Amino acid sequence: MEARMGFRAVAVYNRGQMEFASTAMPCRILVIDDDPISLAIAAVMLEAEGCAVLQAESGEQALELLPGNTPPECILADLRMPGLSGPELATHLRSRAPGALLLAMSASPPPEVEGYHGVLQKPLSPESLRAAIDHVAEHATVCDAVAPDEPSLTGVLLDEGIFGRLRRSMSPPALAEVVGAFLEDTATRIADMRSAAPETVCRQAHTVKGGAAMLGAAQVSKVASIIETGIDQPGERLRKLDELEYSLRETEVILKQRLKI
Repeated sequence: MEARMGFRAVAVYNRGQMEFASTAMPCRILVIDDDPISLAIAAVMLEAEGCAVLQAESGEQALELLPGNTPPECILADLRMPGLSGPELATHLRSRAPGALLLAMSASPPPEVEGYHGVLQKPLSPESLRAAIDHVAEHATVCDAVAPDEPSLTGVLLDEGIFGRLRRSMSPPALAEVVGAFLEDTATRIADMRSAAPETVCRQAHTVKGGAAMLGAAQVSKVASIIETGIDQPGERLRKLDELEYSLRETEVILKQRLKI
């Protein structure tokens, strides 16, 4: 069975053996993402919805986890990861968990993805996952758009809608831990990118973009997205990295203010 989906949000689904009830969340979900920030946020958010979440930091690790655990009802896999990912990973996942709903995740969804029932746009939300499940249950062919939550940007730096959803889903200590990890991880990656090869810079920028989007750090995600596309001139690349670092510092101030509320 092959499923293709083009997003922004028009999806082609194959019903297959999926038996999810409308609006129901799967009990067991496997989340695969090489970005630790995105992985942690997705896990906490889904656990708050009552899901049992299994986490894997790579496609290879996910395949190692599957034989020894109860097969998940749903698998969420980031599309761009080092090593096994994309359609190749989908093929392996289908062989290990043939009854699972297989959804890709991407901050910049490609026009078409083979092997997946659908694509969820990052930042992930329980609402977008429910919507995807609803459409799989209700439609066997082309379905309506599964749109991500409408952003409520009250400023350029932080998407208050996304961050507010996290605050409702996570305890204050857990959210503070995630924010601290994001700030430290992003600062380290920016420092590494200053002397890295161009292809490494693009890969690191992609990871920064995904983690920032999951947290609602809109400006950090935006600048990282520009860097990810590739910048040929070293001087211009360093200038954009300076902008990314400045955006991170400004975002850090706002995040720490929000954590005190």
